[in-house]
Amino acid sequence: MVYAVPMTVPVGISERKRRAVRAELSEVALQLLTDRDFESVTIDEIAAAAGVSRRTFFRYFASKEDVVFAFLDQGARRLCEEVVTRPPEESPVMAVHHALRQHMVTYQSATALARLVRETPSLRAREHVNREQLRLGIVEALGRRLGLDPQQDTRPHVLASIALAPLDAAFVTWFSGARSGEDLGDLLDEALSTFNRELELICSD
Repeated sequence: MVYAVPMTVPVGISERKRRAVRAELSEVALQLLTDRDFESVTIDEIAAAAGVSRRTFFRYFASKEDVVFAFLDQGARRLCEEVVTRPPEESPVMAVHHALRQHMVTYQSATALARLVRETPSLRAREHVNREQLRLGIVEALGRRLGLDPQQDTRPHVLASIALAPLDAAFVTWFSGARSGEDLGDLLDEALSTFNRELELICSD
């Protein structure tokens, strides 16, 4: 099997309009959901704030939970594209690290959403699916970057697991409680520094 790099397909006017409405709904909904208690926000309130009907909301999203994960999935796709286009002289793992840190800086709402997911039972129940989708996206991105087929070669999978370890460590530390008041990006920087330091020690043995 030959691993093919997905080609960009031109987007028509109707599809661009659909995406614009979906994006507007997402933005309004996420603002309400992160500013208030998740359960207290109603779909009618989201629709009214976005200037659309309840029926229009359901044309784009099946639930409030879908709004959150659709936004996270969109962010994950941007992150994966950044991994592919990072400077070629960067190692695969460092390309992921730099893309993660840039993503954290660019999308400040990522921190608020991460907290929202962990503190809301209905969102937390789906978090493992979202994390697995992110991992698979990184695997695909590394495969494209290296010209490898992840279905035939284990290297993209191994590298993705290694590269995502600091992110996992930062999240675990952040949500443990003792350091929840700190900036998540700073914790990610700390985890990345620890990772690189330990890697150097391993390589020097």
